[in-house]
Amino acid sequence: MAVTVFSRYSGLSPQVYDEVVGSLDLDANPPIGAILHLVGQDEEGLQITEVWRTEQAFQAFNDRFVSALQMRGYLSRPAIEVTQLHNLFAVEMDTIERMGAVSLPGTYAGAAL
Repeated sequence: MAVTVFSRYSGLSPQVYDEVVGSLDLDANPPIGAILHLVGQDEEGLQITEVWRTEQAFQAFNDRFVSALQMRGYLSRPAIEVTQLHNLFAVEMDTIERMGAVSLPGTYAGAAL
């Protein structure tokens, strides 16, 4: 069953996050079971919200992600909450391409969609 994952990474900068995501080579080696990945920033750090096909798929990728963070000196453990997905609704999916978000896998790195 699909899950929604809410992760808070206190003290994680966008720069370190960008380096980590870039190092994971997600274009060539995408995480199996990933559906959606959103990142927001506030004064405390980064909040990541994701949708995954299963919790096991999330856990497998999370191990890879946390390992890459640790290699760059981020040693804190994120606060993670996993819930069953009840609904995913996007009225205007094509709007996502025009809203100025950034996709960090290499194909679109640093470019507004």
